[in-house]
Amino acid sequence: MERQKRGILITHQHCLDGATAAVVGISCGLTPIFCEPDRVVSTLESLLPEPGPVYLADVSIPSQHWERLRKSVTYLLDHHQSALPLQGDIKTTIDLRRCGSHLMYDYALGQGWLQPTPQWHRLIHAVERYDLWQPDHGEGQNLNRLFYAKGFPWFQQRFVWGWTPYVPSEGEELAVLIREEQEFVNHHLQRAELLYAGSYRIAGVFLEAEGPVNEVAHALLSQDVDLVLFLKPDGRVSARSSPKIDAARFMERQFAGGGHARAAGGRLPSDVVASPDTLHALLETIGPVLSATAL
Repeated sequence: MERQKRGILITHQHCLDGATAAVVGISCGLTPIFCEPDRVVSTLESLLPEPGPVYLADVSIPSQHWERLRKSVTYLLDHHQSALPLQGDIKTTIDLRRCGSHLMYDYALGQGWLQPTPQWHRLIHAVERYDLWQPDHGEGQNLNRLFYAKGFPWFQQRFVWGWTPYVPSEGEELAVLIREEQEFVNHHLQRAELLYAGSYRIAGVFLEAEGPVNEVAHALLSQDVDLVLFLKPDGRVSARSSPKIDAARFMERQFAGGGHARAAGGRLPSDVVASPDTLHALLETIGPVLSATAL
């Protein structure tokens, strides 16, 4: 299939799902632009006044900005709870049951930009099982390990037409990454700060670098923790929660963020410096916010 230049795709940075949406878009002739979910508005505004066709996948626009920017968006596809206010608009598909790359793939098929293949099906569903943390998500989890280690250029080159088997060197690297991941998880479990906020047990973890936060979070949640809060040096904040707490609502109220009910993200105010002390102060003050956002 000959690729045609069809416009721009804004999608989620530092994310296997966003990267997969990007390779789907590239195969359709779209040029990807990566950004954090809370930077979508500024990213889109930087393309104005004449951006041409602009698609969004695995990211959204806050409802208070939608009417102002709607005319600049060709179509928006997202699966985060925070995008639900846009549901029903003819320019959007919001579906919490599918991951962002699945939505992008289905949209591309509907537009006739791609033809379905077993390779695409396997890639999309491996990513979806991991992104939504569904049973049998190991294939996507291994892919995520390699994606973070090797970067998007490798990912694009290897999977731009769907799933392809690993070569022996990639299998060997994966085995090393799994060992290193366990070391990362053990290190951060030892550093986790645990305390109670009202009736909720919460944990805070300061991260010096990107890493397998899902694995750290699920280890803590399995120890009867209700909320895990990660803080990164650039001010990004991530949350993972038990069914007692709506992580998306919590991040919306506390950090101008959003996401899923059990996994969400946001950012510190620009004048606040990210540090372990900052994380400790946050943990000490979030009890009332949790009471307002609990299910």
